Amino acid sequence: MAVTITASQFKTYFSRGQFTYGDTLPEIRDADIEAAIAEASAVWNEGIYPTEAVATIALYYLTAHFLLLDTESNGQAVYTQSSRSADGLSESVQLPADIMDGPLAFYTTTYYGQKWIALTRPYMGGLVYCVAGATTP
Repeated sequence: MAVTITASQFKTYFSRGQFTYGDTLPEIRDADIEAAIAEASAVWNEGIYPTEAVATIALYYLTAHFLLLDTESNGQAVYTQSSRSADGLSESVQLPADIMDGPLAFYTTTYYGQKWIALTRPYMGGLVYCVAGATTP
């Protein structure tokens, strides 16, 4: 399986206004998308996904994560709500500690990174089996 995406495919996938595309700053240019695809491809392991379709979706979200980090300094992450108040308008949010403190912490800084974690995490664990046996010299 060899999964790749292009800037035009990315723009089609994220076509509901998530990003503003164009040729003038602060719009997102094709060159910005291509740079984000290259960055995502450098840290992405397509071999862990069960199908090409799942791997492609994961690559879209990982690319969006890098694109947002590169182009919008005010990109705010969306975290799980842990408490809420009413009249004083207070809200607390958090992500699980194993994600925030582990090697995936970098990807929690944007919504797209969090979505990539959600898509990828089921395939990151592995099973270890012990089998009785011996070797011969």
